[in-house]
Amino acid sequence: MVQASSQTHQIHHFNFTLPPPLKMKAIFTIFAIGGLITSAIAKPIAVSESLEKRQDYEALGASLTTLLADIQAQTAIINSTMDAAPDNPTDAEATADASQIAPQLQAITDLLTAANATVVKRALVEARFGKPDLFKTLSIIIFEVLFTVKKILFKLGLAKVVHYLTPLAFALKGLVFSLDHVVGGVLLAVGGITNELLKAVGLALIGL
Repeated sequence: MVQASSQTHQIHHFNFTLPPPLKMKAIFTIFAIGGLITSAIAKPIAVSESLEKRQDYEALGASLTTLLADIQAQTAIINSTMDAAPDNPTDAEATADASQIAPQLQAITDLLTAANATVVKRALVEARFGKPDLFKTLSIIIFEVLFTVKKILFKLGLAKVVHYLTPLAFALKGLVFSLDHVVGGVLLAVGGITNELLKAVGLALIGL
């Protein structure tokens, strides 16, 4: 008969070491898997960011299109008033005509100031999306304002309207600078016609 005796059970720990070639292969496999995971995560993020930037840029273009329409509504009133004004008005007539178009000039200034505030809040966008269209719209805005300003100056002279046109010119200049910061290349695209407007208003010293 065999008597049971208390036995001490020992747990043996085995150190498992891969041969160098297999060890290197395992390391490369880990890095490869990690790279695939990182790529899988990064790709949706990159696509999402690109889409957001494109949407932001399209929203900016839509804002400028709306701004153009709003400005044209005001310049139409001014141009109509100037068409009805005499070519050689008396001082009293020029003063009266200047007062008549003052609300529209202020409205244009307010529109440009509001647009500038909106642009400043926007994040940087990718310039490749619709950049020529944006430049075109901005150029039309500036030409629209410049045409009306020259018409005013031809009929009334600068003295009667300089206090209305100066803030307008500064607001337009601010919008151009803000757009250049957001998009890039705006100053090169529209700097010439903007300077023409500033010179017409007698603000050549603050040119772009």
